[in-house]
Amino acid sequence: MRRVHVIINPISGRAQPVLYTLNAVFREAGVAWDVSVTHACGDAYHAARTAAAQGVEVVAVYGGDGTVLEAATGLLETTTPLAILPGGTANILSVELGIPHDLAAATRIACSEDSPIRKVDLGRSGERFFIQRIGIGLDAEKVNRATRELKQKYGRLAYSIGWLQAVRETPKTRYALQLDGREEACEGVTCHIANSGSLGVPGLVLLPDISVSDGLLDVLVFRDTSIGSALSIARLAAGHPADPGAFHHWQAREVSITADPPQLIHADGEMWEMTPIKVQVMPDAVGILTPRAGA
Repeated sequence: MRRVHVIINPISGRAQPVLYTLNAVFREAGVAWDVSVTHACGDAYHAARTAAAQGVEVVAVYGGDGTVLEAATGLLETTTPLAILPGGTANILSVELGIPHDLAAATRIACSEDSPIRKVDLGRSGERFFIQRIGIGLDAEKVNRATRELKQKYGRLAYSIGWLQAVRETPKTRYALQLDGREEACEGVTCHIANSGSLGVPGLVLLPDISVSDGLLDVLVFRDTSIGSALSIARLAAGHPADPGAFHHWQAREVSITADPPQLIHADGEMWEMTPIKVQVMPDAVGILTPRAGA
């Protein structure tokens, strides 16, 4: 019998009868399952690590992107795959991997032995990790201002509200970058170090060619917050050619960034410290269950 351990973050963004749905799907599939509930930072990491050591076939996580990241890091250096049960505000990685937001449909992926396992990269900065991206400057200010109260009231719109609050107060900065040892410098208002390209909405991406499985980090610096730049970024996100003068773009395996003046940093929606920062990619770090083609 397939054994699944489910990690649940009870304060994730969506209100729904989680245990009832899980039990119905697992019972129908003949899957043995148990559950742990997170209460503090680090709980998902330890629960995933313990479950993998006990030999479960799958670790599933119900929560937002931060909970998914914790569980994924708990599975490093194991062969146990992760199943994502989207339950947060954004669930960006699940969008990139085509995992449905419907809880029952996502749970069936965890049940099936035919679900493909996709190896995905992680980004690492010292002892900290990210799956999606690091945002520096305006992007971090946006996340910092999207409080839990705003997210509970407005959902994903909380990030737009945070951006509108921050856009007039975030000055240009001078970025100094080291990309696999080569040096670059430019001015801008925000910088992304992207492992994943998805913006959390199907079809909307930072750049069409960014992949969570290519062994590379994509570094983008946006020059300003003018209307022209905003329109160019919007076209870029929708998969259309953008004005290359609106941003800089590089790829590298190791990235170091300083900013003058220093800027805030977030990683997958969690606030870190100020710049400088140094990161590297960890190729094929964790396996994630995905839907079968045509399913």
